[in-house]
Formats: sequence, structure tokens, C-alpha cells
Amino acid sequence: MSVCGYPSCLEDLANYLEEPFLPTLVHTFLWQQLHPDSDSSSMSSDFDLDLTDMMGMAISVFHSAAATFFAPSDVSGTHGMCRELIRSTPSWRGKGARRDCVFIVEDEMKTGMQGTCMIIGRVKLFFSFSFNNIKYPCILIDRFSRVGRSPDKKTGMWIVKPQTNRQGRREQSVEHLDTVLRGAHLIPVFGDGPLPKQFHYSYSLDAFNSYYVNKYADNHCHEVAF
Repeated sequence: MSVCGYPSCLEDLANYLEEPFLPTLVHTFLWQQLHPDSDSSSMSSDFDLDLTDMMGMAISVFHSAAATFFAPSDVSGTHGMCRELIRSTPSWRGKGARRDCVFIVEDEMKTGMQGTCMIIGRVKLFFSFSFNNIKYPCILIDRFSRVGRSPDKKTGMWIVKPQTNRQGRREQSVEHLDTVLRGAHLIPVFGDGPLPKQFHYSYSLDAFNSYYVNKYADNHCHEVAF
């Protein structure tokens, strides 16, 4: 069910969330959906929906989405089927925002995190819109990039870091909800010094330079995060 209280216009929503690049990211996403075999860098000038025309597009916002996946090795599931709730909300139990991380599948023909088949993203927003009578359920994510070409030798876990552009700004993208495999658990790569006493857990995904992708969270994570 969509959440009340958010602006329904794309431009107003971007301003409300202080996400100025949201309209551009939605525009790029829609191009990719309509031209799946084309590179977004080759987006033609005759794209039938101009960015300025999208500013008034009606948007519905959600605070969570359910991921259902097959995990045959998890005996606690029903015939191998598992379901989990992924959240992105500005207030979690009155103690700050909660922005869950997810595995995003970019190439269904490959498995694991090697190559470019799967990435980690932090969900900043669940939303949906319609275009040409087709509904697009989407997520806005902060992207993480892998550190190295293989998992960490000591822990067996992949290390990721916040992905930034040349200006030092966090790389973001809008992805189709169907590309979400399941939730991901990140563990900070801690330094040598202690954390400040007033450190709040909601800072965890912003305060560290790199993170372990916890493949020991459950059976299914162990099978996919390799």
C-alpha cells in the first residue's frame, strides 16, 4: 500500500526528498526499459518522453517490499521458498531512518558476485509510476562497488565500498523491483580506533569506507554471495 504524505509529482518528490537527480535517473531508467538492447549513453534526442514532460508524472511511494526467493538448502523454509520484507523508511521505531541493502541482479545468466552479474545497493526509495498503461515498480539505490576481484582471503566475504563519481558524489540508479534478489547484510570494515559514544546505528552505512557482504547471514546468502 502506498504511503500518504509524499508529493505525488516527480519534481516535487525530488525536492521533498532532497534527491535532485531523481528525475534524470527515472528518465534513464525508462529509456532502458523501452530500449533494453541499447546503452543509456546512446539515448537519442527523439526519445518520445522529454525530461521536462516527466516532472509532473504521478508517483506512488512505499516504505517496504517483499522479496520471495527459492532457497532449497534452508530447511526452515516451506519447500525451499523464503520470504522477507525489505524496508526503506525515514523513521524506524522512532529511532531514525532504516534503509535496507539488497542484492541487485544485473545479469541473470551468471551467478555470484564475480563479474558484473550482481551488485549491492542501499534502497533510498520504493516507488512506482505508470507509462503507456504499464506500471513500473522501482527502487532508487545508492550503489556499492566491489573492492578487488575476489572475496577477502581472511573472511571469505566480498568487500564493497560506496560507489562515487569523479566529483565525489554517491552513484545512484533507479532499478526495476524485479531485479532485487533479496536483502543483503553489510558489516563495516572497522578501523583501529573506537567509535564515538554517541554513534547511532543509523549512521552505519555512511560512516565507513568499506563493508563486508555478509555471506554468513543465512544459507541462501552463503550460496549467492560467492
